[in-house]
Formats: sequence, C-alpha cells, structure tokens
Amino acid sequence: MSAPAVRRSRGGAVARWTFLGLLALFFVVPQLAMARFAFQNVPVVMLDSSTVLQGWSAHRLIEALAEPELWVSARTSVVLAALAIALNLALLMPLAVLVEVYRPRLRPLVTAVTLLPWVVPPIALVVGVAATFRQVAPWFLASPLSLVPFYALWAMPFTYRALDAGLRAVNARTLVEAARSLGASLPTVLVRVLAPAMSAAIVASAGLTGALVLGEFAFASLLLKNTLPTYLVNYQRGAPQAGMALALTVMVFTAVGMAGVVHLLRRRGLGVSTVGV
Repeated sequence: MSAPAVRRSRGGAVARWTFLGLLALFFVVPQLAMARFAFQNVPVVMLDSSTVLQGWSAHRLIEALAEPELWVSARTSVVLAALAIALNLALLMPLAVLVEVYRPRLRPLVTAVTLLPWVVPPIALVVGVAATFRQVAPWFLASPLSLVPFYALWAMPFTYRALDAGLRAVNARTLVEAARSLGASLPTVLVRVLAPAMSAAIVASAGLTGALVLGEFAFASLLLKNTLPTYLVNYQRGAPQAGMALALTVMVFTAVGMAGVVHLLRRRGLGVSTVGV
C-alpha cells in the first residue's frame, strides 16, 4: 500500500474514532448527570475532588420501587408489549413470506407502506381514530387494550424489516419450495419450518417492539392510559430524584435488552444498519 493510501486510511480511522468518541460523550454525559442527581445527596455547588464520591445512595430508587402503582403500570405495559408483538407477527409474518417467496417485486412498495405510520404524527393518528371509535365503539377506547393497535402500527417498520432480513438470511424461498414439495401446508411451513429458522429475526422484532412500547408516551398520554411511561412522568413531578432514579434504571434495563438482541443477531449472522436489520 502506498504512503498516501496509508495516510488516508489512518486519517479515516482517526476521524471515525473521534466521531464515535463525541457520540459516546453526547450520550454518556447526560446519563452521568442523571445518575448524580438521582443517587447523590451532595449539592452541585459543593462538588469537588473530595466530595464527588460521597453521598451516593440507592434509597430513592428503593423508595420508588416500593410504590404499588409502579408495578401495576409496568404490568400493563408488559401486557401491551406482548399483545403488540403477537399482533405484528401475526399480520406481518405471512406478508413478509408472501413478498419474499412469491412477489419479490413488491418489496419496495411494501417497505414504503410500512413506513407510513412514521409519516402521520401520533396526535393526528390518535385524534382521528378516537373520533371514529368514540361514536362507533366507545368500549374500545375505554380499555387499555385500545393501545395495542397503535403500538403495533407504530412498531411496524421495525418488525417488517427484521422479518424481511431474517427471511433473506435463511433463503426462505428454497425452504418453502422444499417444504411444499413434501406436502406441507402453508401454515405448517410458517410454524414448523420458517419460524425456527428465523428465530433471531423474530426475537429482534419482538425486542424492538417491546422497547418501543416500554418507552412510548404520546399514545398513552393522549388516550389517558396509565402505562409505565405515563407513570414515570407523573411520579417524577412529585418526587424528582426518585423519579429520575427509576427512569434511569428503566433506561439501563432497556439498553441491556437491546444490546442482547443485537448480540443475538450478530451471532446468527444478521447485521444492524441505519436502514434496517
């Protein structure tokens, strides 16, 4: 390799690591500030090299975890996440198989259609649907389960891209043709052939949908439902430090879960990029 090429390669590496370092600081510094506010009892004006490690305590987090309403709202969010995952998989798995195996030319169109939920603002979507169902089926809006279609719709781009990437990674067309030639029905192919082969993609779509539901505030707030995000906001108004400690804990657990999903994808040979899984 020539000297100019070596210099360009080193310059690119330096620029890349500089960018990653700045990006890490952008995320890490606010988290450190949150942790100090939530877990340290030393005022900012008294912070110096001798007090920066003093006054740390987890009693505010323990206090927040002792609230019964927290676990009620958390259980509601977990149930909504599970139902949204099931609904998305039931709707998008057959569609992704149909496009990959029988109609590959429709992939750009279907990909564009699955992005439409991100085009419509949540407030416009909720107001439009609520105005319709308030007259036709008011019981639908009265139940927390009314959030399931909104969450499934909002997570559709994640779910479809994960499933599409999984189908392409396992060569779904060959698997389907082989199973069909042996007499398997399409439901059997989906459940007993494709689902086990693309388990990593299914886990990825479930993880992304679950993370979205656990952090989504707009739909639940507009429909006046008590979920984990809305509880965190309301609780933090009355107990700022305990609420911040609880929010930081939820954030850490969500990040660890997402890191586990990414690790599983990489072990199965699936990459993660800015345009999809």
